[in-house]
Amino acid sequence: MSVTSDVPVEETVPVVDLWDDDRVTAWQDYHLSGMPDLLSSLNLCHALLALANSGLLDRLRDKGSVRTDVLLTGMDQRVGRGLLRYLEVRGVLTEHAGEHALSHRGALLTSGVALARLGFYLEAYGPVTGRMTDLLTGAATYGVDVTRAGAQLGKHSGTVSTASYTPTVLHALRSRSARSLLDLGCGGGSLLVEIAVRHPELRGVGIDLSPDAIADAQGLAERAGVADRVRFLVGDAFAPGTWPEDCREMDVVCGVGVLHELFRDGDQAVVEVLDRFAAMLSDDAVVLIGEPELRYDDKENDSDFFLMHVLTAQGIPRDTAGWLPVFEASALRCTTVYANAVAGPRTRFYELERR
Repeated sequence: MSVTSDVPVEETVPVVDLWDDDRVTAWQDYHLSGMPDLLSSLNLCHALLALANSGLLDRLRDKGSVRTDVLLTGMDQRVGRGLLRYLEVRGVLTEHAGEHALSHRGALLTSGVALARLGFYLEAYGPVTGRMTDLLTGAATYGVDVTRAGAQLGKHSGTVSTASYTPTVLHALRSRSARSLLDLGCGGGSLLVEIAVRHPELRGVGIDLSPDAIADAQGLAERAGVADRVRFLVGDAFAPGTWPEDCREMDVVCGVGVLHELFRDGDQAVVEVLDRFAAMLSDDAVVLIGEPELRYDDKENDSDFFLMHVLTAQGIPRDTAGWLPVFEASALRCTTVYANAVAGPRTRFYELERR
């Protein structure tokens, strides 16, 4: 038998409010620091990733509004209901009459580009940032004790590249009436496949060191209906002497974000690769190099991008003024610079011809 009462607890049991200046000041300082918002953002990022990777997001997208018990089929009910409640509080989900749906904010937070950016930092580079103290103190060495998740890096970078760079590459191809494209460091193939879909006369080849990425890329080409024009090979983007013969006859050789990592070994390392490209180009072919511009600010998470490069012993991306002297020292000359206006990662594409 339960007993309820409408009488407030305060009227039956005395409550003593204790004031302590030091405690109040410490807690006010904590709130003023912004740390509560940082913690909420951190946990929300992990919750969004769980929503996507568990399959819950697909169920919400497929049906729009889903009964809670159906939504959590096959899941741990206790954890699932708690997570859904948390996502309601954070404005990602709505709940009505026992059904859950994505809110407008939730739809934006789980868009392709948003989840790719989240996965880039949390999944691809999470193994690295989680060992930041060890990397700083020398207790761990990148490439030996710590590595980024290559498959996730390729997947998420591919999503962002496809959304951000497809129009630029297509413009460069069409301005030269090009009908063949070699994509260096193609990852999961999304950029090349999307370009082939939009350019029905194009044939292309993608090269990447990862066999898993190449398998994913070939499957993507088949699903998109372009496998008869696009193929993918395991290979070294920096060793053109090892490429199949038809790769050396492409109208355009494209590489997005592949060269700047070599700056860790000095400018000459980049010049040598450019010279190798020049030596294998056919007479009218061009090299199209897309490279991020690092500005050391937070406009496009550039400070975070910079940190990832520091932690992983990569060469630091440069702006146009830093790239042009490198091109000048090589056997290729820069004829055109394409910049993405207004939106997207601050990346520029350099069109290079043999001298």
